[in-house]
Amino acid sequence: MTVVAALTMFLRGEELGEVRRLRNGRLRLRFATSALGRWGEGSRPLSLSLPLTERRVEGPELERFLDNLLPEGAARAALEREHHVRPGDTFGLLSHVGAECAGAVQLLPEGAEPTDGHLRPLDDAEVARIVADLPTLEPPDGLAVTASLGGIQAKVLLHRTSTGWAWPADGAMSTHLIKPEPWGATGVPHLVQLEHWTLGLARAAGIPAARSELVTLGGREAIVVERFDRADGSRLHQEDLAQALGLAAVDKYEGSGTGPGRLATVARQAAAEAVDPSELLRDLLRQVTFNVVIGNGDAHAKNYSFTIDQEASYGVAPLYDTAPVFLVSADYRHSGMAIAGKNRLDLITGGDLVLEAESWGMRADDARAVVVATAEAVTDAVGSASELDVHADVPAALRERAGRIARSSRR
Repeated sequence: MTVVAALTMFLRGEELGEVRRLRNGRLRLRFATSALGRWGEGSRPLSLSLPLTERRVEGPELERFLDNLLPEGAARAALEREHHVRPGDTFGLLSHVGAECAGAVQLLPEGAEPTDGHLRPLDDAEVARIVADLPTLEPPDGLAVTASLGGIQAKVLLHRTSTGWAWPADGAMSTHLIKPEPWGATGVPHLVQLEHWTLGLARAAGIPAARSELVTLGGREAIVVERFDRADGSRLHQEDLAQALGLAAVDKYEGSGTGPGRLATVARQAAAEAVDPSELLRDLLRQVTFNVVIGNGDAHAKNYSFTIDQEASYGVAPLYDTAPVFLVSADYRHSGMAIAGKNRLDLITGGDLVLEAESWGMRADDARAVVVATAEAVTDAVGSASELDVHADVPAALRERAGRIARSSRR
């Protein structure tokens, strides 16, 4: 097996820097002179947590950013087994699957250049087998898994063509992810149906959200989600809030406490890098409010993202991975991110959302207007949403929560 000493980091196909593994096992990033010349020292075209610098970059922010490009739990373990990489070896695993990651980042062995890769068409039986076997990911004969996406739920990344599905090989872009209903007891049956319904609800309420559809493959119900970072047929850059904050994936849920929380920290930093800071804060508050209103007990730091354009300007990415799990099971009461110091969905009020937004730098009246408008838009959207075939009590419970959030924000 060839030992990879360094990985070249590309952003939108252009060299951004080099990641090297040191003798002590730590990682070091050196940004390319061309990148510094284009954006300038201190700019953040890659991540809020990794500003460009002439100095060599080492430490937890770098290692956590790279680690968050990879899946978690059983999905990661399956990739490590396939590529004969020891558990926890982020550098080693990215040397195999770094050619297609979230956003516009690619990590390739030193000396390699980005290519279009190739697409291997899949027939219906092959797609069904791949989905049925998840979280074990078995590629078609003669091919390997060369794509990666963060998260703990089992999924497969495929490319949709005009004639069907194809396996993205050797750095080819994926366009969709397919995520089947989880095996075992999660406390929330029919989770993929809930997610699909909720994404449609968000769009009906005027909140940009990933597009999805439901399918049955290999005897498993699954959600097919269109990648918003591949929307125009090219790689669009984005990072999740765990990366932006320099958090390890294991720390994606925030505890309760006093003082400014993670959302305040990252909102202020991202707004400083936005063309329209006020718009970024309003868009982020709409998403946070929506997740509180619907009872999304999984709205942690990896389930919010920022987009980063070619000028290193920041915006809020479309909503994804959202579902009213708290309305189905009280076990999912954690809000994921603390809101005005609270992290329990049964305790957070509209007033707390306003206070939280004030800590980002928003005026109270502006924040209150966003919270009320979002809650009312969700109420209206529930009335026009497609019928939910499972958990028939969810729409009514959601309307009640939306009204309560709107009323409590006015106090």
